[in-house]
Amino acid sequence: MTETPWEPPLAADELGHLVGALDRLRATFRWKADDLDAAGLRTRVGSSALTLGGLLKHLAITEDFIFTVKLTGDPVGEPWESLWDGTDD
Repeated sequence: MTETPWEPPLAADELGHLVGALDRLRATFRWKADDLDAAGLRTRVGSSALTLGGLLKHLAITEDFIFTVKLTGDPVGEPWESLWDGTDD
């Protein structure tokens, strides 16, 4: 059986499943946005303020927050600390 890199491992501990699921989400986002240039990442659809670049930044800070603050208890640090105050507002 060939392993598929986009599927989380079937036999792993909780952290292995978390990292596997995260790898799948990363691969999917990269597949969808990989060929875009800076202008493509800034493009908005319709009246939405959301851009793929903004979504990528959100995913990066959220991932760093989860792995740093939630799993280790360390502060999130730079570059995020000066950009985000830790609230959803």
